[in-house]
Amino acid sequence: MANGAPTRHGIRLLGALALLLAGASASPAAEGAILYRDHCARCHGPQGRGDGPEAATLAHPPRSLRDGFLTRHATDDLVARIRSGRQLPLTLDPVALGKALRAIDAVTAHIRRIPEIDWTEAGRGRDLFLRRCAGCHGPSGEGALPDVALERVPPDLGAPDVRARLVGDRRLTAVRHQLPGMLGLEQVPNETDAKALAAWVAVLSPGYRTYTSYCAGCHGEAGRPPDGLPAAERPKVTFDRAYLASLEPGELENAASHMVLAKQPRMPHLASELSEAETRAIVEYLRALP
Repeated sequence: MANGAPTRHGIRLLGALALLLAGASASPAAEGAILYRDHCARCHGPQGRGDGPEAATLAHPPRSLRDGFLTRHATDDLVARIRSGRQLPLTLDPVALGKALRAIDAVTAHIRRIPEIDWTEAGRGRDLFLRRCAGCHGPSGEGALPDVALERVPPDLGAPDVRARLVGDRRLTAVRHQLPGMLGLEQVPNETDAKALAAWVAVLSPGYRTYTSYCAGCHGEAGRPPDGLPAAERPKVTFDRAYLASLEPGELENAASHMVLAKQPRMPHLASELSEAETRAIVEYLRALP
């Protein structure tokens, strides 16, 4: 690959080395773990239980591979099924797909806001929010947790109607606990803390939550890769003004679709991507799971 970027097999080698250094057994299952993650986990889940991130978009969820399925078939049969089995289109659940499409719209809106956020102040506000507000409002402003008993359930601070109300001075008033029905705290935040809290509340949105779940691990909260992220996992883009200005219409939406859906959900046959030995390693990895 150009510019010294690691090859596909180089990335696998690094991943396998990391597993070995962490104490994984030097067996085909070690490489199988990496191959399974790359080719199968999106639908079948990280532990093969049918609960991958794409599973919720399907009317017929992917099979759990932990219910005895692996023991009912010989390894050679499983390898053949994975590599050259009939390609089976999967029916989308319209409700779940609609939810995914709304998530794509929300996350693209958040990404476009990232360069405009003062992340130093917002980050300080996040720390204050977690200490002062999360007990009632939830860690992401989603409302009270199920086991928290309150006379008045706090609203979802990311809901569009709430965000439309909490703008400008009204948001600043809210974080200072001066709106009707809000519980007062012993220490009202000073002006500096109130502004930081308001900056963080402005960040909270469905798009922020989706971004946190799908994107922040590699792209970073502020659109820059976190320090210490391995070179092989660092994204090629930074979500800054220059990047957003360079995009063609719809390009960001396409990228967000990849983040949320990864690929059109189909049960693929993987002969063109996996050798027989690699497929066998996946089967051995799944069988070795506790």
